[in-house]
Amino acid sequence: MSFGLSIKNNNNEFLISSDMRNLHHHVTVTNPSISVVTNNYGGITRFTYTFTLDSSYIPVPFFTTPFTDRFYAIEKVSNSGNTWTVQLISSGGFPTTTDNGSNPSGGQLTLATDGPFYSKANTGISTSSSDKYFVIETPNSTSSTFTGTGKYTVVWNGVKIIDNVNITITNGVPQIFDGGGTASSDDNLYFPRENSNNVVPSTITDDPSATETISSSNYYFFRVVQQYYTVTSGSSGNQPSGSYGSAQIPKLIVFADARAVTGSETFGLKVFRNDGTAAFDNRKNPLIINQITSVSHPSNATNTFSGSGLSARNASGPVSTWSSQATPNQYNNISVNTMPTNQMFYYSTVTQVHQQVSRLEAEEECDGAEVKGNCIGSKRIYYWRSTYWNFYRGGIKRNSDTSVHAGYIGVEFGAYHSRTLDSSFFGVSTGGSSGSTVGKWPWDSGQINTAGTGVNTLIIADATNYI
Repeated sequence: MSFGLSIKNNNNEFLISSDMRNLHHHVTVTNPSISVVTNNYGGITRFTYTFTLDSSYIPVPFFTTPFTDRFYAIEKVSNSGNTWTVQLISSGGFPTTTDNGSNPSGGQLTLATDGPFYSKANTGISTSSSDKYFVIETPNSTSSTFTGTGKYTVVWNGVKIIDNVNITITNGVPQIFDGGGTASSDDNLYFPRENSNNVVPSTITDDPSATETISSSNYYFFRVVQQYYTVTSGSSGNQPSGSYGSAQIPKLIVFADARAVTGSETFGLKVFRNDGTAAFDNRKNPLIINQITSVSHPSNATNTFSGSGLSARNASGPVSTWSSQATPNQYNNISVNTMPTNQMFYYSTVTQVHQQVSRLEAEEECDGAEVKGNCIGSKRIYYWRSTYWNFYRGGIKRNSDTSVHAGYIGVEFGAYHSRTLDSSFFGVSTGGSSGSTVGKWPWDSGQINTAGTGVNTLIIADATNYI
């Protein structure tokens, strides 16, 4: 570019450029409508989110994955004017246990805390191996009502998790004393705490564990709490009825380009393109991406859909056998960089696959005499055929900190059956009948979009700054 602004990191990657539009946090939606379509065939839950965004801009929705034993995918994004709707699907029916934050189910990503702690072996910013504390610095000031730019540092087990970061302080109240915690280099959140009570200090002089003056600056040391994510053991379950707790509902985190940012702040950084429209606006948190990778899915969703034990007559199942065979069990393992502990994904599924199996049966009726097992005279042969089918969409599942599984979610199913009649007299055919056909016909197209360059893109980012 011949003019403009370009900011890169140490890896020569663009952070801000007047030639490109940054994506910024628009809204986080936590209250979707929820529909469990079925808990058969691996189960499917559909979450429907709505939000408002000027229709001139296109939303980019990320989602969290509360359960680590389920597949998730964005199924549909649509709008009516400025009202947008996003449908997110997951495998599984209702969880076995309903969790609103204190009673997690199996296979669930949950919040946990450690602390509060205060340990500091030496004066100043000490980094002995057992040190844990939260410190606020007011430079060149001894006033408890300091107003200006201060700094804060968090030390955990002797490591500066957050190191000398600028922060606005107004009348002795730092911005981080709002109770929201502060993100760190280890993807956890850290909170300051009073020395005597497990609460956020109201000001820099509200019950610190220690104070020190170093080179005319005041340092206020507080206890520190670490908030982190952990995965519970066991299975989330797959129930036909029940409910989802607030901690088990995926959060939809929506981003839009800088032109959609609104705010009342009177200072900050705003970068414009050469056409005068916004490219970056720090009034809303920019999207920070950890990794972009391509995802490939197996050619089949299940390798057990044999039809064994299913009835040829009237497509009568049994459903339990059909469900067991058609439950998706195939996936590809995708190696990724170490993910944040509270990761979010962008994955808009286009991968689809159809699988079906047919069962056949014939029965002979003899109106004449049977001689040594042969029908002498007129006879009829009834042919039954039942076809059972399932339709799947691709989904992704967090397997570990460095691995994602690309598998399938069953989104539609059906069966149809037919009966035909063939008649004969003394071995001479007297004609057949088309019989009857009843049921829901399948998608008969095999694999659709199971492969293709650029159509299965997975973006991984840290949700901590946006929820």
